[in-house]
Amino acid sequence: MNSLRKSLAIVAAGMLMCASVSAQECQGGDWTDNLANMGRGVVNVVTCWLEVPRGLIYHNSQLPVLGLVVGACQGAGFTAIRAFAGVADIASFGFMSDSIYKSCHGFEEWVWDARWVPHNN
Repeated sequence: MNSLRKSLAIVAAGMLMCASVSAQECQGGDWTDNLANMGRGVVNVVTCWLEVPRGLIYHNSQLPVLGLVVGACQGAGFTAIRAFAGVADIASFGFMSDSIYKSCHGFEEWVWDARWVPHNN
């Protein structure tokens, strides 16, 4: 098991080095944006499950009981989108733009930036 962990760590380190070198060559040395996008991908893969409780809290506060069903469905969908966006960020070595985050209405770049409770009007 330790050899598997060491191998994964070596592969991850190699991917980061390749991404930073190719980012410097393709974008004129602006590799920090690519590393930030890769970091965003890792964070979104790790925190994607938080979309379900966020959806439950948000929709149940608007529509008790029925909001649990709506919130669970929306949370599951947003979990899949956030996981996909995170994997895409990682797989593209950070070269992916923010198009996934900007094209989905109500879908923020980070799960903690999304609305957890509705605004009172």
